Order: sequence, then C-alpha cells, then structure tokens
Amino acid sequence: MSYPKPRHDNAIDGMRAIAVLAVVIFHVDASLLPGGFSGVDLFFVVSGFVISQSLASRPHAHAVPYLLDFYRRRVLRLLPALLLVLLFTFLLSALLMPRAWRNEQFDQTGLGALFGVANFVLAWQQGDYFSPGADLNPFLHTWTLGVEEQFYLLFPLLFLAWLRARQSRPWVNAILPLLALASLLLAAWQTKAAPISAFYLLPARLWELAAGALLYQCIATRTLAPHWQGWAVPGLLLVVVGFLFAGDQPVPFPGAIATVVGTVMLLGAAASANGTPRPHVLLRGLQWAPLVYLGRLSYSLYLWHWPLLVLLRWTYGMQGIALWAYPVMLLALASASYHWVERPLRNARAGRRWHPGKLLLCAMAGLGVSTAGAWTILQYTDSLSLSATRDGYAWRAQRQPAWMPVEPIDAPALAGRRLFVAGDSHAAAYRNMVTIAARQFDLELHIEERGGCSIVNLLRASSVDCAPYVGRVLQKIEDEARPGDIVLLASLRMQELRDADWSRGEAAGFAALRGERSAADTAAAERDADAVLQRLQALNVQVIIDAPMPVFRSAAYRCSDAFNRMNPACAGGLSVPRAEMEALRAPQLAMLQRLSARYPALHVWDPMPLLCTPQRCAAMDGDQPLFFDQDHLSGHGNRTLLPDFDRLLLEIGERTADVAAPPAAGVPLGTP
Repeated sequence: MSYPKPRHDNAIDGMRAIAVLAVVIFHVDASLLPGGFSGVDLFFVVSGFVISQSLASRPHAHAVPYLLDFYRRRVLRLLPALLLVLLFTFLLSALLMPRAWRNEQFDQTGLGALFGVANFVLAWQQGDYFSPGADLNPFLHTWTLGVEEQFYLLFPLLFLAWLRARQSRPWVNAILPLLALASLLLAAWQTKAAPISAFYLLPARLWELAAGALLYQCIATRTLAPHWQGWAVPGLLLVVVGFLFAGDQPVPFPGAIATVVGTVMLLGAAASANGTPRPHVLLRGLQWAPLVYLGRLSYSLYLWHWPLLVLLRWTYGMQGIALWAYPVMLLALASASYHWVERPLRNARAGRRWHPGKLLLCAMAGLGVSTAGAWTILQYTDSLSLSATRDGYAWRAQRQPAWMPVEPIDAPALAGRRLFVAGDSHAAAYRNMVTIAARQFDLELHIEERGGCSIVNLLRASSVDCAPYVGRVLQKIEDEARPGDIVLLASLRMQELRDADWSRGEAAGFAALRGERSAADTAAAERDADAVLQRLQALNVQVIIDAPMPVFRSAAYRCSDAFNRMNPACAGGLSVPRAEMEALRAPQLAMLQRLSARYPALHVWDPMPLLCTPQRCAAMDGDQPLFFDQDHLSGHGNRTLLPDFDRLLLEIGERTADVAAPPAAGVPLGTP
C-alpha cells in the first residue's frame, strides 16, 4: 500500500501562526484573550497530524532504521534551537534575576527542559500554570515541549504497528482510538482529582495529539470531497470560542475540547482542498504570506516569547516602550533563530548523510555539553549576577556556615537544651539567626518549616491542608522535647499588602485591610492557638512566639537594582508608616496578651522596635537589606535581630534553670 508523500500545506502554517499568536497575546495580557493559552491545544492537534503524515511517508519495512530516521529528523528539527534558547535563558536569568526563594524551582524546570521532562518538574512543584509567581519562571513554557517529546517516544511504535498490520490484523486499528478515549476519560476525571497533573502530563493530553493522528489515519487512503472545505468556518469558530472562553473552564477537560474539535475540522478542510484550483476563502486566508511566515517561525517564536517576556517583566516591566519593543525584539530573535539555526542545521548535508545513530550520539554529546554549561551557570550565579542581591550572606537567610566563627556565650543554664523552630516559610527565614544562637549557647537545633503552613498565625483558622504538617511537627516535639527545651513558633502573622487595593490611596488601602478581619476569624485563630499551646504546655517547654513584623507592598530583592527600580512592581515602595503597621497588628497583639495570661511558659518576642523607626518601617537598612521580599527577613535582618534574641534566650535560661532536664546520655550537643 502506498501513502501520500508529505506535502507542505501553507494552511497548516497559518494555523500554527494563529496558535502561537494566541499564546503570546495571552501571556502579554490575559484580559485581551482569556483562553489564548489553548493555542497549545491547537499545536498538539497539528503535531499529531503532521507527525503522522511524516511517518507514513517513510519506508517502514525495517523497524529500527525507520525509528532511527524519525528520531534523527526530530532531533535536527527541535534540539538546536531549544539548546540555544535554554542556555541564553540560563545566562540572562543569572545576570538579571536574583536567587529568589522560588528560583530553585525555576532552575529545576530549566534543567528538566534539557531532557524533555519540564512538565514532570512543574507537576511535582507546588502551584499550577496560573499561580502567582509562575509568570516569572522563564522556563515555564517548556512543559508543552515535554509533552510532545514524550509523545514522540511512544507514538512512532504505535504508528508503525498501524502501517504494517492495519489490514492483516484489523484490531490494530482500534489501538489509537482506545488510547485516545482512555486519555479523554482520564482528563475528565483528573482535571478535578489532580488538576496539576492533568494540565502538565501526557496521559491527560494524549487525546489531543491523537485527535490529529486519527484524522490523518482516516484520510490517508481516501480523497476527501472538496465540499469538506466548508468545515473550515465552523472549525475556526470553535477555535475562536476556545481562545475566548477556555479560561472559564477546567483544563484540559472540558476547556480544550472546543479548540481540539475546531482544529480537527480546520485540518480536515485543508486536506480536502488539496489539488483544488480555488480553495475556500478562509483557507486562502490561512495561506496569506505573512501568516505563513509566522507559522514557519512558530517554533522559534514559542521558544523565545516567554523568556523574553519574563526578563522584561523582571527588569523594566511591561510598560511604555517595552510594550512596543517586545514584539519587535521577539520577531527579530525568532527570525534569527529560524534562519541561522533551525534551517541550516535541519538541512545540513552532514545531517542527511550521517547514519542516524551517529547523529543521535552527536546530539547526546551536545546535550551533555549544554547541560554542563547550564549547571556551571547555576553554580556561579552569584559571581555572574549584576544584581545587588548577589551578596548572598546579606540577602539570604541561610544557615550560618560551619567554617564561619561564632563567639560563644557562657550560659550553663541553656547548654544542652533543644531549640525547636517550626512554622511556615518564616521559620526558614530565621535560619541564620537560630543557627548562630544555637552555636553560641550550645543548643541542639531542629528546624521544621513548610511554606504556607503557619502555626498559631493569630489571623484565622489554620488551613485544613496544613493539618497533617502541624500534627507531625507537634508530634515530633512531643516525642523529642525535654522539660526546659525551647520552641520558637515563627509564622506570617500580618495580612499581606501585595494584593491589597491601593487605587484609592495608602490610608484607604490600610483601612480596607483592617476591615477584612472578622470576629469569626479571630475566634478561630484563638482556638487554634489554644490547641497548640495546650499540647506544648503539657511538655513543660518554653514557647516563643514572634509578634507580627512589618510587611511591605514591594519586594526588596525585586527593587534594589538600577535595572528594575522603575518596574511597576516596585511602585509600592520599600517602606510603610509605622503607625499603619501598629494598627494592622493591634488585634494580634491583643490576642497574644490573652494567651500569655493563660500560658505562663509563653514568651512574646517583638522584633518590630528593632526594625522600625518611630515614623516608618523600611525593608532596607541603608544599603543593606532587612527584608528579602515583602515579609521574609534577609540574612542581614537575621543578624540585626540576633542580639535581642540572645537576650531573650538568656532570660529564659535564668528563669528556668531548675526546670531543664540534663541531656540524655549519648546525645550530642550543638547543631546537628
């Protein structure tokens, strides 16, 4: 049986252009095209169709050469431009983006993209595609490449089986439809049960790629009548519906259905127009030369659009001239990548003459070199960085390095005790201070932290999702604490300012924040606090709760360099009125006063006077940061608070000298 040779269809290039433009518009401003992200669904369907067309055109008598030739062509098509963009992004990110608390996730995504598993990395991280902070991950867009690359590992084997046995073993024809149906059913279930996995991973996306492949299998051996071109109009309407309304639906099911069905109809209409002297007017529109050119650039456009957008957002911000410069810069980078990297390497004689195995070995070597380059950039980010935040000791609240000397404090009443530090990410933000204190007083240090899971937050009831973590921490303390040991419960105990409405001015914004608190919230917070403190009181341990500290509208690490101070994200400034902070935390302080009256072993530690002047609270202490972001302490901030924390520990030691139990035999002292 013969199969149609692949014919370059300009209408398919037009579809690719529509897809990439929709994605770019959505990423620049989602309000302009709320479902524009479903352009990737259009890409998936087109990929399934085009890959099937390509596979069907190759000799398939021998499986191994057939598969090696397929992977040779995929490597030449995808890998060179991908490696270029990834290395460029690693380097520019190191130069301009400081190591924020989320940057490890960004780096993991980039390394995953090198190996085609960025979608797995993102699925395993906290937060989804639309969560706050995701818009600053310069590698976020590579999840789609991971889905396609994983599809390419599986699909050629299925398609080869179909090519060889579709007539002799009719049941083979049912394999892909059954897999597509299973994937669609999984997407319907997983979108609710595990939405992040459904969004990022191949099993719940396979049906989209399979839709294009099934369309090709349907038309491979028959000629569609020209009247099928009429499907172009409803097909395009469905794609537009997807672009406008997919954002209102769970994704991928049912949010991607309109785009997938519309794309299948467009592809069918384009296939039926082959050989006709005058295609449907809409198909002629898809073949418009500028649209076709953008379609041919679509891979490079997609690769470059997101890291370029993230870097602009991080530095100057998407405002003013940047809004006009962005499309020009994007088109220039994509054109250069296409004409100087994609096409020359894809069409190189060596790539065609070499045995596929030899080419794949060279590709693996190039991948290894690129990975080594990316890893080197990550290891030397602080040396490469142009940001003031490259001074990690000042900016990041890291554990005090073991090699760095610490002056011991003679306090026999504290030596040998255990210091438990527990809470949300603000517990981790005390790492530097508590590791120094533990070495000063010869304390045994234990730190437990989980972002977003506060313990005694004084604001509202604890999250149900955090209950297992809180229970595990308290159980650990109950199992390991001795009478006289010290527990520091550190958490965010102020309302965040970053998402408040400041359009009516600062005073109105703070007034609105104060009005958000309800009596029910306060009662629930106090019940949670009682539940925790009752368990700790039974252990005869000393409990420290840090009083609410200042919070800021802008992040210090985002707004401390000449290339980002003008960013709209910094408009809120790095200082707030002290009076507003005091008013915002007054209910929490009142609750702490009530708790202190009920629990004699509770010590309230208030760092606010050390971090603020009588008039204002500032994130910066001259040119040194007190805070890393809107609410987490910096390394310098830790060391600013250390003397007062030492004072409190000494007071506790003196008051409880007759309570502390001696360390158990064989238990080492000091920081583990």
